[in-house]
Amino acid sequence: MKWLRAARPARIARIAIAATVLCGVTFGILDVANPGAGLALRVVASWQLFPAVGRAIATGTLALGAAALLVLLLSLVFGRWYCAALCPLGTLQDLASLPRRNRRGFARPRTAMRVLALVLVLGAAAIGAAGLASWLDPWSLFGRFAAYDLQSVLRLAAREDLPGLVPSTVLASGAAVAAILAASFASGRWFCGNLCPVGSTLGLLNSLAPLRLRLDSGECIACGECASVCRASCVDSAAKRLDPSRCVYCLACLEVCPTGALYYGRPRPAPSAPASSRISRARFLAALGGGAAALMVALVPGRAFASKALGVRATGLGAPFPVLPPGARSLERFVGTCVACGACISVCPSRVLQPSLGQLGLIGLMAPRLDHGVSYCQYDCIACIDACPSGALGRMGLERKRLTKIGDATLVRDRCIVITNLTKCGACAECCPTGAVRMVAAGDGLPEPVFTSSICIGCGACHHACPVRPDRAISVSGLAVQALAEPPSTKLFDQGPSVPAAGGAGTAKGAVKDAFPF
Repeated sequence: MKWLRAARPARIARIAIAATVLCGVTFGILDVANPGAGLALRVVASWQLFPAVGRAIATGTLALGAAALLVLLLSLVFGRWYCAALCPLGTLQDLASLPRRNRRGFARPRTAMRVLALVLVLGAAAIGAAGLASWLDPWSLFGRFAAYDLQSVLRLAAREDLPGLVPSTVLASGAAVAAILAASFASGRWFCGNLCPVGSTLGLLNSLAPLRLRLDSGECIACGECASVCRASCVDSAAKRLDPSRCVYCLACLEVCPTGALYYGRPRPAPSAPASSRISRARFLAALGGGAAALMVALVPGRAFASKALGVRATGLGAPFPVLPPGARSLERFVGTCVACGACISVCPSRVLQPSLGQLGLIGLMAPRLDHGVSYCQYDCIACIDACPSGALGRMGLERKRLTKIGDATLVRDRCIVITNLTKCGACAECCPTGAVRMVAAGDGLPEPVFTSSICIGCGACHHACPVRPDRAISVSGLAVQALAEPPSTKLFDQGPSVPAAGGAGTAKGAVKDAFPF
């Protein structure tokens, strides 16, 4: 049987590639200290379609990344191999479905659900809420699960601390993947065929591909073997047809078909698909087109509504504007392109990056932000920028990153122990990498902190080092639009003139008072 001899090695190759991709991305997220891990993560992320769309939005062009564009073009010609081998979440679903691999059957397509899910994702991305749309993106779902759940378990096993870990974050990311895996155990690749926007897109391309999996109704004997092993539940053996928009190319059907009715390639001379399949596909395209048209009509007012209703609320006392990672450039651009996959959080060496749970509004749910209560942004680190697959964190070199102003520090003099308790300190100045905070002798002989806003980059080292509890004397507020700080000057470290001591609480006057712009 020629088809059987060809199907088995093809299936083995598919499984090998899928396992390599799954292990590579998991290794890239979990073993962040290994230089090869970052490369593995970037390689796998390069062909993921959702981050590629984010990069296109970030750059303001329609051009996708080379790897992602190649995936689309190859899918249009050779079919939906991406879902078969290049999607980590898809491989995870295959593993979950193994216990019931021979207990499946045909399930009717849920066209309305597929169209609705795809339109909602496109609408969320169009109004600048990529984080909300990411809850149906397979890459983002898997990335968050690996970064927040698997990595936490691994670090607990190694008896490491988990600074900044929020149980709700672990629960949300784990519950989403657990629900998908539960559906996979019961019905195979149910998520891929009914909710996944990437799967719906590639399913349409697969329906148009000249080379794809097909079912020859003339050769089919309706034995049902193919339907019992189909992970996508897309083979209707009774009607002798295969739904190409849901087929995920697991190739299990090719091995069990006794007549070779299922095959990969161009159509055989005799018609292999009844009219009902073509009508179903046409209805799906029509519904999708109608949804896209409605989306375009609502796009402009929808974006304005989202920025007001779902965006960051005005901050009050004690609630500074959230600090965005370096390279975010602006809040609107960042939440509109970040797919909240957790890649940057997983590689952050200081753990200062934490998922947003309301700090960036609903529109930026689970997007990364800096939590200076946990740690601070390291001066000589661009790991998050290198790991970002969507372009939400713009590429830049280390020299430019050192000058990128992501926030501004503020000193509350009534909390500083140098001023209130006449106690020597200087922890903030010792940790400041740019010299934006330095100690200048006051009239009472105690050095007091002096702040230069123009060279502050908002890294948060001063806040993290401040010994005052519970509310620290120096904190950092983020910027809605990031800018470039001035390069530090050696003149800043010259000792300034002494300042007469103040009475009572030790409040500085004169030159030192003028040096504080807060």
